[in-house]
Amino acid sequence: MWLLITVLMTCSLHEVAESYKQMHWSHMKNVIEPVKEVQPRDVQCLAKGSNGNEYRGTISVTSQGQRCLYWDQIQHIGEKAVSQGLGSHNYCRNPDNSSGPWCWVRGRARKVRRFCDIPQCEAKTELPSQDTEMTCGERSPKKIFKIIGGLRASIESQPWLASIFKKDLFICGGTLIAPCWVLSAAHCFPRGKRTRKEQYSVYLGKDATNATYMGKEQKFEVAKLVLHQDFDYAAEDFNNDIALLQIVDNNGQCAQKTPSARTACLPPAQHMPPYGSFCHIAGYGHERNDEIPGTFRYSRYMKETQVQILSPIVCKRKDYYGNKVTENQFCAASQKWTEDACHGDSGGPLLCEVKGRMFLFGVISWGDGCATKFKPGVYTKITNYNNWIAKETGLLTFTKGIMYPRKD
Repeated sequence: MWLLITVLMTCSLHEVAESYKQMHWSHMKNVIEPVKEVQPRDVQCLAKGSNGNEYRGTISVTSQGQRCLYWDQIQHIGEKAVSQGLGSHNYCRNPDNSSGPWCWVRGRARKVRRFCDIPQCEAKTELPSQDTEMTCGERSPKKIFKIIGGLRASIESQPWLASIFKKDLFICGGTLIAPCWVLSAAHCFPRGKRTRKEQYSVYLGKDATNATYMGKEQKFEVAKLVLHQDFDYAAEDFNNDIALLQIVDNNGQCAQKTPSARTACLPPAQHMPPYGSFCHIAGYGHERNDEIPGTFRYSRYMKETQVQILSPIVCKRKDYYGNKVTENQFCAASQKWTEDACHGDSGGPLLCEVKGRMFLFGVISWGDGCATKFKPGVYTKITNYNNWIAKETGLLTFTKGIMYPRKD
């Protein structure tokens, strides 16, 4: 035994590395093979929608301020690792196609993985890629079972609709605005900054919240949760009721375009449709319970209807909401007060069709009752938050609303 230890101690590091060449790097063996130092390339920032596989910058601290460990102290650096940007350095990288660049840091008892904050690239002037903006707001070309008026509809009629679950319980809706990002309402996460994003999951392609359709659905974890910094959970006006969820599946991938999963378009900043315009809302929330008049029950099935955008003058009348509605909100209701968003629809979309594309103008936020006369639904005004969305997501071109038709 002592002889074996002596032999091992006299072996060169190169010989030890050779004996471990076939071992997977996730075992975190301290194996070093001399390699040429990896020099940072030109990719110093993250492009919109990117998870940072191509990042070759020199940031070497995590988003929590922890110093990264050197990669060649953690794993064997071979040709594959070099191609992934690893080497004798401690720069943040994404070698396993995670949701963003990361590195190893020292934990209490072991080495742990932590993500890094990487700057977003400046917006470019060329048209957006075919995988994001150029296909946003398009419904599935296939024939769909679509019923307007608050009745059950197929998810293909609202393929950008996301359903947010806490553990196994459905809590809110959301809207897919980019392959990696879902927009929702801040009040869906009542613990605020103390929210544990690991408890949440996001689905696309769901026709019903109590059933699974394997051929349609995509399931994601929440890689990052961004709640608007000025949303006050104690206030009653729900001002700044907006949140962003960065999503990633078990393979480190974002949403894949299918007939039941597509992105909605964002309109330009500070732009709203004319008052009186008819727009669409969708969700899995409460519906009228015909068995017990005057009561509501959860639909569980995806439903959609049309509502009409009201002017601020009407919405702020005393018999409506008075001064409760802020400049960051707007109201919408059906003509006969028979359709409305309700409990469980929060976070879901209000979209208006413009030249064949669906544009997201509102997030379902709050209301006094459901389908109550003179008490319309209140929605977060998305076009007041284009800059905030761009800052938090890096979708600089997309948030300019370049797909919105311009007048000649």
